Amino acid sequence: MKTKTFIALALIISSISFCSCGSYMTGKSAIMKVEKGMAKKEVVSLLGEPDFRRFDEQVEEWEYKKTNPLTAETTIIIVNFINERVSNMNSFDGDNYPANPPVAIYPPGDIDYGKHPHPSRPDDHRRPSRAINEKDFQQLYNKVKQKPFKDDQLELLEMGVTNKNFTCKQCIRLMSIYTFDDDKLEVLEIVAPHIVDSENYEDIIKSLSFLSSEEKANKILRRSQK
Repeated sequence: MKTKTFIALALIISSISFCSCGSYMTGKSAIMKVEKGMAKKEVVSLLGEPDFRRFDEQVEEWEYKKTNPLTAETTIIIVNFINERVSNMNSFDGDNYPANPPVAIYPPGDIDYGKHPHPSRPDDHRRPSRAINEKDFQQLYNKVKQKPFKDDQLELLEMGVTNKNFTCKQCIRLMSIYTFDDDKLEVLEIVAPHIVDSENYEDIIKSLSFLSSEEKANKILRRSQK
């Protein structure tokens, strides 16, 4: 009797493990089927409902965590949407998360990210007229966001902005990594000297929650022009 019970239990465990492993392998193969421009429902049909969901003014981000029950191998999948369509996707070894994995970025294609503005002042020789393109910006944004601690994020951002220029809209997206105004202002301190469209400074100021923060942002932006 005990032998039969043991065999039945072993079969149940094997069946559960097989199903779980099969689900994991299906998830991994589904990664290859996610394409730029897919609708959210198409992503759900491939990967299921996300484990985590984040968004700011421009981008919505879904995060999946797929674990192999036999080997404990974990894969992290991050899918970003702009205008309800897939704009880019990252997948990497979750055992090293949140280290900086190679970022798989799709070209922006026919998604309208807006045109880069002209330089704010014709005599400003410190800044080229063209801001960083959306592909390179998204890669920097993802790498900064994936760092576990704020100090590490800001250090990476300081290195990442070297010899690059940004629009006010891109600056706001980097600031949106954080919830609190004080943290957002630290980002602004780093990015402000690299902003090319000073005519849109007001958008940055309005993105903050408190009047005191708006005043600080105004001072930072004015100082960056000198």
